[in-house]
Amino acid sequence: MRVSTGPRVALAVVLVAGIGLAGAGTAAADSGIEWAPCPENAAVECGEVTVPIDWARPGKGTIDIAVARRKATDPDARIGTLLFLPGGPGGSGVNTVLAGGRLPADIAARFDIVGFDPRGTNRSHPVVCDAALVANPPEQVPDLGARLSEMTAYSKRLGRSCREHTGPLIDHVDTASVARDMDALRAALGERQVSLYGISYGTLTGQMYAERFPQRVRAMVLDSVFDHSLSTTRFLASEARAAEDGFGQFVAWCEQDASCALHGRDAAEVYAGLYEKALAGELHVPGDPTRPVGPLDLIGVAVNHLYGPHWAELAVLLDELDSQRPQVGAQVAPELTPMPLASFCGDHDFDFRSQREWTKAWRMMNREAPTVRGHFAWTLVTLCAEWPARTGNPQHRTDIDGGPTVLLMNAQYDPATPHEWATSVARQIGDSVLLTYDGWGHGVHNRSECTLGALNRYLIDGIAPAPDTHCAAVPPAQLTTAGSPPTTIGW
Repeated sequence: MRVSTGPRVALAVVLVAGIGLAGAGTAAADSGIEWAPCPENAAVECGEVTVPIDWARPGKGTIDIAVARRKATDPDARIGTLLFLPGGPGGSGVNTVLAGGRLPADIAARFDIVGFDPRGTNRSHPVVCDAALVANPPEQVPDLGARLSEMTAYSKRLGRSCREHTGPLIDHVDTASVARDMDALRAALGERQVSLYGISYGTLTGQMYAERFPQRVRAMVLDSVFDHSLSTTRFLASEARAAEDGFGQFVAWCEQDASCALHGRDAAEVYAGLYEKALAGELHVPGDPTRPVGPLDLIGVAVNHLYGPHWAELAVLLDELDSQRPQVGAQVAPELTPMPLASFCGDHDFDFRSQREWTKAWRMMNREAPTVRGHFAWTLVTLCAEWPARTGNPQHRTDIDGGPTVLLMNAQYDPATPHEWATSVARQIGDSVLLTYDGWGHGVHNRSECTLGALNRYLIDGIAPAPDTHCAAVPPAQLTTAGSPPTTIGW
């Protein structure tokens, strides 16, 4: 059995072993892109766009942004270019285009689908840090004696390491800079306007682009919406509530469905017992007492399995942890992939002024999520509070003046981007429509004929759904141990 150690692995920011913005204007990009067949998939074209490290000082060095394009399958009906904005932060738009995933065939027929790896990630000059530091974080749970002073000292050491191995880009990996890169890409593509589809953290990229370049947006879909206006407390509280609400849906399913490995038992009580064992240092991977499972590990397991949702797998994992007997043939979650902390900290100015305030925030998360007891966001917020690099895009309300009506889509029970975030962002944008999927999970455009139909009509025909549109929940297709949860943690 492998237990996904969510928040601990999230500390792997962007770790590779070993080692103020100018106003909107014409993008300073190379003219055109030298396209060539991608080595991984000759049906897709790959290229690069050169952009400044610092858009406010374009003469101070450049980086190359990796780009991939899958041309419209029906060239005669082509509408234009659709930019795919990956989540994460740290998701790869290039990989998504290479795989041909995410967007439906009707969209692929009418648009050139273009993806890119945001600056500081993947193929676009990734931030790199000392992996030895990441492997040894201090305790993060106040109930176990964690000290804010130790966490902030660790954050500063980690950030200095990232700066040493990455260079000046470390101060310019915020989403506002990514938005400027996007406009350089638009110009290099020769497009007057582009359509945008952002998923999860990519919805923040879309918001930042539309703030700066509203007239260059033909249409914009924000799927599973990130709210960039939240204070430290509101951010943590809303994430904890989302985890608790999603877990409650899992518990209800387990009570009703005989296929659940915990059917006939109170799944919430099982989890609560496991959490107390984790706090006491008495929980470990079944069959391997040398591999402890801490409180944040357990929280990470729970939240990660709500993304799909992957309820059946979560039930099996909790049953294994409770019985300490691995079930033969059970498929469990893979280890989670790193999350680029530097990008997240570049977008957030979080603050804890004292040990008391930090502990109070942890207790607040416990109250908001009395069963799950928290969210993986805890570690990220704590580390960003003293991250020793520039916060180039601090929290603010989205302010879009002009452009098209924006389509927002969100599940009612999303463990990463709560529905309340989508409601808030819809109010901030003003000229927008929020479509609610009355079900579960993270990422909703392809959940049903209702959500797909709304996406196609909006992107192809320019027709937004009616205000307050709801799409009925469809029971998850895979409520067995088949398949696996997403391998990323984040937004």
